[in-house]
Amino acid sequence: MIFDLMNVSYSYVGGINALKDISFKVSPGEQISIIGSNGSGKSTLLTILDGLIYPTVGEFYALDNKITEDVFDTIKDNAFRSYFRTRVRLVFQNSDVQLFSPTVFEEIAFGPLQLNLTPEEVKTRVLEVMEMIGITKLKDRSPHTLSGGEKKNVCIATVLANDPDVLLLDEPTAEPGPENSAMADKAITGVRDSGKNYNYCHS
Repeated sequence: MIFDLMNVSYSYVGGINALKDISFKVSPGEQISIIGSNGSGKSTLLTILDGLIYPTVGEFYALDNKITEDVFDTIKDNAFRSYFRTRVRLVFQNSDVQLFSPTVFEEIAFGPLQLNLTPEEVKTRVLEVMEMIGITKLKDRSPHTLSGGEKKNVCIATVLANDPDVLLLDEPTAEPGPENSAMADKAITGVRDSGKNYNYCHS
């Protein structure tokens, strides 16, 4: 089982309820869409699935392990935590929070460089991902000079370059304007046509 949520609720500081009594499972290879109005808790749910926050009430299992702050976030040299972080990756709704490198190429290469790959292996992986997403022409651009749709596609590429099994996409086509939405749609189509059977959860 990829994810298993049992009666999960989450409240922010001040008692603001974001989620209440959510239960569902995600099996290997499954693709799901999370639908709801603004403020309904979609981003909060994806953040829980990414192990960045933890349920206030209920239980959350990922990759057959229970995810809590005690067992996941406070133990040094936690082998499962490292495994989880490589297998499950989130593309945030706000692209700017993920972008920090001088060029698109360096942005996408940052993750693979942490995986003990050779420089040639990193370069090959980055070029393959850029080709898949359709952003090769942007490789020497600064991420912060890009359009909203281009930034979103770079963020998707940075996640894919780490070769995860599970993709969590927070409103990947929400950038204003039909051109930006079309670019994100094209990128996601490229991923689906890549031959790898990713698990998708997107809002």
